[in-house]
Amino acid sequence: MTKYTINKAFEKSFPYPIWKIEVDCTKKCIAIEYRNPDNTLPTFAVFDFTGQDLLHSFIEQEKEWTLEAVQGDYLILKQFGNTTPIKEGIKIVHIPSKDIIYTGMEYILQDVFEGYIKAVHRTIPSGLDFYINIQTGEIQNRIITPLDYPLIHVHYPLPYTGKLPQFMQSLPVEDAIWLQPIKDNFIWAYHTRVHNSYSLHLCLSSRTEIFDTKIILKNLARLIPQPYFQVEDYIFFLSNTKQEIAAYLV
Repeated sequence: MTKYTINKAFEKSFPYPIWKIEVDCTKKCIAIEYRNPDNTLPTFAVFDFTGQDLLHSFIEQEKEWTLEAVQGDYLILKQFGNTTPIKEGIKIVHIPSKDIIYTGMEYILQDVFEGYIKAVHRTIPSGLDFYINIQTGEIQNRIITPLDYPLIHVHYPLPYTGKLPQFMQSLPVEDAIWLQPIKDNFIWAYHTRVHNSYSLHLCLSSRTEIFDTKIILKNLARLIPQPYFQVEDYIFFLSNTKQEIAAYLV
């Protein structure tokens, strides 16, 4: 029988809490936005699924910029208005060089497709769309070929409400338990209580037995309502402070 295990791929720490996360499954990379709580200025980082840094830090000097997407070697930011929630700016950053490919305050971001950003002009009546080439920053008002959405396979576990299998019934589970199929096996996530704190566990099993179990987070002051997100074979966890992200390969 093949022994299945849960292996830690990497862990990343940041000086301030993480605000947003975006994933590109084609490039196999993750973009992070974290903010200084004193001045709320955003910083952006990008790394691949092995933990290698692609963009260590990119600091914006205006707090209205926020992460919209990551696509290949390009980071896509949007700016929201000072007094309204309308998106009022678009910026494209070339990740390897940190060069600004495009900045436009006259366009409002509508959607992000593979290779293009769909936008509308702030001063032109609705009905006329514009398309910004992500690699070049060039703008056109029509696209001949159909546009596709980027490949993003992000999954979240669902609370399990059925009868637990025999091998799970003796576990001292606190509150909810989550279940998610992965290939031919299953991932379980649950909390246990130790005095006045909690621990978050990850368990890999077949239909009949447990293969491996790991304690992911310890000394939690409260239960985590959404324990992780999955991208392909990787399970990503945020710490209770939101300043660390860890990836496990299953």
